[in-house]
Amino acid sequence: MATEEVNLGKKGKFKVRKGALHKAIGVPAGQKISPSELAKASHSSNPKVRRMAASAKGFKAMARKRKKG
Repeated sequence: MATEEVNLGKKGKFKVRKGALHKAIGVPAGQKISPSELAKASHSSNPKVRRMAASAKGFKAMARKRKKG
């Protein structure tokens, strides 16, 4: 899996492994993660999967905001 750095400006930066959430919840790489699967992942017993799901929700919101503005 490729690692990509996300820079949030003043809020800081961090690294993300591309496709890690897809692999963790069993969704094929080219397919979108449905909202129900994302909600299910955010209530996972695995804390790492929960964090990845929370980040995915945030990235999704940022992408929508970027398209609008």
